[in-house]
Amino acid sequence: MKISNMKAGNLTKNILYAALFCTLFMAAGCGDNNEQARRNQAYLSEGNGEEDAVNTIMAGSKYKITGPMDDLKDAVVGILGDNYWPDTMLTAEELAERTGISENMYEDYLAEYQHTQAGIDMMILIKAREEEVENVENYLSQYREILLRIYEQQPHNESKVFASRIEVIDNYVCYVQLGADITSLNEQDSEKMVAHCQHENERALDIIEKKIFNA
Repeated sequence: MKISNMKAGNLTKNILYAALFCTLFMAAGCGDNNEQARRNQAYLSEGNGEEDAVNTIMAGSKYKITGPMDDLKDAVVGILGDNYWPDTMLTAEELAERTGISENMYEDYLAEYQHTQAGIDMMILIKAREEEVENVENYLSQYREILLRIYEQQPHNESKVFASRIEVIDNYVCYVQLGADITSLNEQDSEKMVAHCQHENERALDIIEKKIFNA
């Protein structure tokens, strides 16, 4: 019975990621030139949905994260300033659709991505239940692999995904994919773009770790 359950779980996971890959691949590769520019995002036409995200309050069309996740985001923004580009929240349902991480796997989360054509910056922080930390990390790792495949023909975006970091800090599983404007590195080799983004990700993770352990 245990083996059957494991096979069923793996099958479900494979179906989920196959569906996600197809959706993102179509978003990245369909349409004419103008449509291509609009659709070259891993996240497409999901609407803002911030009012449905956990631990948020609305102020007009803006949202503010409340609770401990607010402190973590503020710390990162304090370090990166205008180079923190994520601007749109994923709801719990959208997070599950995109990563496979369901609400019963965590106590709290923050998931923000860039909802413009300018880039694919993203930060996902999951305060996982103790028994789910490894599962959450695995789901994020698989999600990152999908993004690498989606953006393999787009050097700037591929560099950002390649430079992304997944790190477990206590029971927080952090996915940071930052870097802001790297267009000035367009004539440089990919190693320089990756190095720049890695530096920004390290800065973010460093302040997140300090905030978590000093809380």
